[in-house]
Amino acid sequence: MQRRTQTSHSPASLKAKSAVEFKPLLLRPAVFRPVLVFAALMLALGYHALELFGGGSPTIASEHQGTNPAVIELFTSQGCYSCPPAEALLGELIESNESENLIALEFHVDYWDSLVYGSHGSHKDPFSSAENSLRQRTYRRANLAGQTGVYTPQMVVNGRFAAVGSKRLTVLDSLRRIERPAVAIDVVEQSLPGSDDAGLRIELTGDFSTVPDDSHIWLAVFDIKETTNITTGENHEKMLTSHHMVRQLELLSPSGGYTKLEASNDVLQLQTDVVLSEGQGCAVLLQGSELGAIHGASYCPKALWKPKNI
Repeated sequence: MQRRTQTSHSPASLKAKSAVEFKPLLLRPAVFRPVLVFAALMLALGYHALELFGGGSPTIASEHQGTNPAVIELFTSQGCYSCPPAEALLGELIESNESENLIALEFHVDYWDSLVYGSHGSHKDPFSSAENSLRQRTYRRANLAGQTGVYTPQMVVNGRFAAVGSKRLTVLDSLRRIERPAVAIDVVEQSLPGSDDAGLRIELTGDFSTVPDDSHIWLAVFDIKETTNITTGENHEKMLTSHHMVRQLELLSPSGGYTKLEASNDVLQLQTDVVLSEGQGCAVLLQGSELGAIHGASYCPKALWKPKNI
């Protein structure tokens, strides 16, 4: 487990020059070269930021509009001092994601729950679970690119790339560059016979040539958004806001993987009931049994989500 903290570095102060010593900037190569380098860097960062942020917001690059959604998973804990910036970044991505071209999920791990931080003691994260920690440890064996291992905060993009979750530009750049899932998942609300509740019809289309036969369809049920007053542990005296915290990951596909699904007109179909509590939403993932690449993903229809009545 690693913890990351951010350190801000200030540029070195420039020595003042007297009026007698002053020379035009262009006649001083030793000064001019760093200025050129700095200007080129700012232009590059400016272009990079515009491409990634859409002119200042953290919206994913427009080249991905209308394509199969990317999936970003944040492994985090309320007991981790360096995790709040990563959770804030995930929240920005969710709130700016009007096109729904990104599926964002938080998995709160439990290995921080018993750690004691001096007189402030330990903090039990209410969203943590051993299952979430197991998912992260399984990713460690999945040959991810980037900064692998088990640590918080960790972002995993499309089951292929890992990064420190608070490294904003690295995370956003991976979302821009990573290969998108090949399978499109369409989730439709469906009435259930003899019930007032709504179920789901899940349809899969696309290129299945690279999808392992034992891949499964999972339903992730998550709390949409919660703010917690932290009184113990490393983050004592902080108000932390979390988004899309996964509370349940339910296997939907039959034994043997997605190939056992019913097919109609070259579309794989699956029907299921879904029960959401107040404050919850859900998403569907197509992924191998040993994790690794995510081959398809979709949010459930937001008409089914049950935001809290405030």
